[in-house]
Amino acid sequence: MGVLSTGRPLTWNEIVPYRSILKNHALNDLITILNKHRHRTNDAFLWGDEIEYSLLRFDHKTKRVQLLLKADEILSKFNQLDSNELSSIMFHAEDCNFVIEGIPSIPYGSFFFHYNRVESNMKLRREQVEKFLDKNEYILTISAFPRLGCDRCTYPEYKSDPENSFEHSICCSDHYKTPNYPRTMFLNQNVIERRQSKVSVNVPILKDLNTSNPFRDDFSSYGVSNWKDYVNNNLQDNYIHLDSSSVGWGCCCLQVTLQAQSFDESLHLYDQLIPLTAIFLSLSTSCPIWRGYLSNVDSRWNVLSSTTDDRTKEEIEKNLLNTSRYSSVPCYLSDSSDIYNDTNLNIDQEVYQILIQNNCPSTVAKHFAHLFLRDPLYVTDEQVHPKENPSNKFAFENQNSMVWNSLRFKPPVSEDSASLGWRIEFRPMELQITDFENAALSVFLTLLTRAILSYNIDLRMPISLVNENMERAQMKNNIQIKKFHFPTQIFHDRNCQKHETREMSMDEIINGSTNFIGLKSLVVNYLNSFEDIDTSTRQTMDNYLQFISQRANGTILTNAMWIREYVKNHPLYKHDSIVNEQIQYDLMWLIQQIANQKQSLPNTQPSYNKL
Repeated sequence: MGVLSTGRPLTWNEIVPYRSILKNHALNDLITILNKHRHRTNDAFLWGDEIEYSLLRFDHKTKRVQLLLKADEILSKFNQLDSNELSSIMFHAEDCNFVIEGIPSIPYGSFFFHYNRVESNMKLRREQVEKFLDKNEYILTISAFPRLGCDRCTYPEYKSDPENSFEHSICCSDHYKTPNYPRTMFLNQNVIERRQSKVSVNVPILKDLNTSNPFRDDFSSYGVSNWKDYVNNNLQDNYIHLDSSSVGWGCCCLQVTLQAQSFDESLHLYDQLIPLTAIFLSLSTSCPIWRGYLSNVDSRWNVLSSTTDDRTKEEIEKNLLNTSRYSSVPCYLSDSSDIYNDTNLNIDQEVYQILIQNNCPSTVAKHFAHLFLRDPLYVTDEQVHPKENPSNKFAFENQNSMVWNSLRFKPPVSEDSASLGWRIEFRPMELQITDFENAALSVFLTLLTRAILSYNIDLRMPISLVNENMERAQMKNNIQIKKFHFPTQIFHDRNCQKHETREMSMDEIINGSTNFIGLKSLVVNYLNSFEDIDTSTRQTMDNYLQFISQRANGTILTNAMWIREYVKNHPLYKHDSIVNEQIQYDLMWLIQQIANQKQSLPNTQPSYNKL
């Protein structure tokens, strides 16, 4: 969600004169954090998940489903409730008014029975939102609405109005943004003003039997006579065009945040999670349809990366900033891991030297110095000219929260000794249709971190191979047809300075082979080392592990693969890559039935045959 600040939001032109001052505030805050909390130890292991839910409205007469612009209304009603009515869950606003974020209000801990509460807490969040929904309105866990960006895709409906849109977007109206939540509108507007061009994303289309060749995107049905003036220079043959930040921020994801017991452990855990980002992205892919067309990708990742990219043409061409703000992790953090940082890392040299002078470890200093290359995008007048009690508190968090890597390193708050400790936010996973799947991924990831720490597992490999894996993880049907770079020797060996890697299938990485133990076995061995796990909790965890195992070996399809197969087998699909209104309606209604356990699929479609 990001840091919420009081005061009037500033435009990009108003921010520009204060960039150095704001970065200096953030740097001073970071130094205070390091001095105060670097030697903090013995924090409890805490963790929690975050889910971004989509709101939908079905019209059964016309066989249409639309995104429901109602999140602000629901949040307002939640704010009026007694705190006891929402004692175990919390909700927050997101960029788009058809998305609402839900989290457990109290973090989970190290007790095994906590793993048995995750799925029920997720279900409770659905149930609480449903109380404020009208007939034919639903809350679903989908990562990308198939026809987001199509004409009249929301309720209420808003016509395309690029002339008056702050994004000059054909695809999405400004009304999609959450009202009374200025951070989103100003942040997105400042991205466009900083980059000096509108959002432009092109997603490769799936070439089916009757897909036009070449496929040329067309916006003539949007009711804008001069639509070519807004998109023509950005269109590419055989690509689906998207031109709004709402297409990116309208995507929803599953995130898990874990607290380490110390600064040193947080660096170690962060580094071990880096190679897992692409693995969990592949396991969770769920976005094969963009703006009503079947695409040749399975994931939201690069779409979001492009819609949030604020780099200027010069910065890209001269490689002054080599990635978007939304990207894969740029580097490892521990000094011992620096040998795996084999890609060029742009840094602010002045920030780096100041951090070194303040006893920050070199590789961590590079991470932060890279972060400080980014300009602040959401700033209020009170952050620049505080009315009273000037403070740098949250200054670094504001800087940190506007960079969206696949992992986020989250320090404590500088002035609060009792604040949460050093944390890692795991960000690549896409949402699954059911609470069972989302809980399974969250619990598997969390248990895997416990096994990594307990057995001194070492998963590090060159960051360039991590980046390559992230690209592979987004390809169509990647989990079954692609192989991923992964270390061959994962048990720590002090005599081995740098581990070798080889390409493995997802089945081998998760389930193992004669030459590799497999990540599932690490977790099973860890669980078997405890004799006090109650039967119910162990059964829940075993069910989750079985699901992960079957997803990895192809017995259970990814959501992306299942959705694509559903469309291809729909009687109205003409094998032309087009997902029309009724196909989307039927798909979303089936997903709603599955999510609420009112319908399961036959065994011939194995994704949900256990429901």
